[in-house]
Amino acid sequence: MRHGLIPNLFDAARNPRYNARDATWWFLKAIIDYVNITNDTSILSAEVNMAFLSDNQDEHYALLSRGEKRKMKLFDIIQTILQQHASGIKFREWNAGVKIDSQMQWIGFDIVLKLSLETGLIMGGNFRNCLTWMDKMGSSQKANNAGIPGSPRDGAPIELTALLKFTLTNLIEYNKKGFYPYDKVTVGSTNLTFVQWSNKIQDCFERQYFISELHRNEIGIPHRKGVYRDTVGATDEKDCYKLRPNLCVAMSVAPELFDREHAIGCLKIVQDALVQERSLGIKTLDPKDPMYIPYYDNANDTNNFKVAHGFSYHNGPEWVWIYGHFLMAMLRFDLFSKSQFLADFSSHVSNHMRHVESNEWCSLPELTNGNGDSCWFSNPTQAWSVACLLEAYHDAVEKKKSLN
Repeated sequence: MRHGLIPNLFDAARNPRYNARDATWWFLKAIIDYVNITNDTSILSAEVNMAFLSDNQDEHYALLSRGEKRKMKLFDIIQTILQQHASGIKFREWNAGVKIDSQMQWIGFDIVLKLSLETGLIMGGNFRNCLTWMDKMGSSQKANNAGIPGSPRDGAPIELTALLKFTLTNLIEYNKKGFYPYDKVTVGSTNLTFVQWSNKIQDCFERQYFISELHRNEIGIPHRKGVYRDTVGATDEKDCYKLRPNLCVAMSVAPELFDREHAIGCLKIVQDALVQERSLGIKTLDPKDPMYIPYYDNANDTNNFKVAHGFSYHNGPEWVWIYGHFLMAMLRFDLFSKSQFLADFSSHVSNHMRHVESNEWCSLPELTNGNGDSCWFSNPTQAWSVACLLEAYHDAVEKKKSLN
């Protein structure tokens, strides 16, 4: 941990990258899931040897040269993450430049995050830095996409807001039960309790993210209504209105944020727009979007801005892991037939079963091209693709029990 963030690339602590905001919230969710599933609360008080002794680079190396070490209990790490996000995070990546990223523009190495006290949302990032799992950085000089994120998502990405809400909800309960010692953060001279923070997010969420049928099109490009914004407060407002499957993650981890009728209507649009008959994954961008490309070709060396050097990585190709969250979102909002529950659920994973049975890896790939077509540049077997489908299966089994 450094700057209140978990790195997306660790590099044995030599030149780690802290340019993925979501890594931190997935880390917290993993801890919470472990505690909730195992009831092993002792992990929260476990001591962790910290790789970094300070958020300041010079100070860190000075302390390291003196042989100093630092340990923190896991609950203190969690609290530090929340406190630093509440206080605001502002830093320039250590060793900024070609040593850590040969493509990124100079401005892209500056990271600024700030809590909105009005909404409880964590805003910011950098429109020249990818910052979430949609992390393709353009690298083609010929096509003029070098140093430009393929899928910019600065502001408050919807799944990060939901993961924050999930974290707060669980820590409130942990504090009540006595195994998490904190119940608030400080913002300036003011205390903000976890309950207050959670309520702010709950109260503003639909207003901030839902695009109603009455919404006026003021951004100059076609966009759908009856769905949820991919992010809020992006530098380029058009990025807020792109239909992407990240809303499925938000629905699966924090369904309480959503108006039920809005969520059901949205998921039906998602299924119609982003899932095809032979899909293993879910399209990463609305086919109506001008940036939509249904394939990923990392060897493309043309002057086509949208595809050169694999620029379309998260602008259409169908990623498998997030299809699992699509299924979990459908489970949360009861979109599978109650009378034929298992048959209905199984029909949504029949492509996956056939693929696993016929695939030499007996596994699921990272992504496919449109309508489930194979992609030569995709990892043929990826852990999170399998894990998220297994999680959806687990939830379906538990849901079936509740229906009996």
